[in-house]
Amino acid sequence: MEYLMTYGWAILVLVIVLAVLAYFLPRLTKTPEVCQFTQGFSCTEPAIVNEGGVVKVAFNLQNGKGQAINVSQVLCTTASTADADRTFATAVPAADQRMSAGASERINATCKDKSGTTITMAPNSDFRGTIVVYYNFENDVISVPRIADAILTGPVLKGQ
Repeated sequence: MEYLMTYGWAILVLVIVLAVLAYFLPRLTKTPEVCQFTQGFSCTEPAIVNEGGVVKVAFNLQNGKGQAINVSQVLCTTASTADADRTFATAVPAADQRMSAGASERINATCKDKSGTTITMAPNSDFRGTIVVYYNFENDVISVPRIADAILTGPVLKGQ
């Protein structure tokens, strides 16, 4: 009887450890939620959402450039920054274009691939892409937009 009790407790502990691993392991293997700009901007509260089968991204863009800027377009893409095509970028509404130094603005964009096709991913899929922000300083004499890019990764959430 003592023999059976010892093995019974050992098996019970093993089952508990396996249950805990099964519960936490999928969360540990998911792509972490990251939105990181390389220069002068910061990105907070990124949300990658599946809305009607199409992947859309929303994030807070904070101007860390030290002076006012005008954001004209934002592109969410799975292509690299070098392969990003500005013609596929989402225009920022006129009311949200001007950002004073240190200001933050909620930005929304539809994600597209290298050829301009909207990206479709199922909820809980892992998204890995790039955000490209096209902007100019308020006092710029050139009309060609400047570019800032960010790495964006995270799980695709189910939209409304």
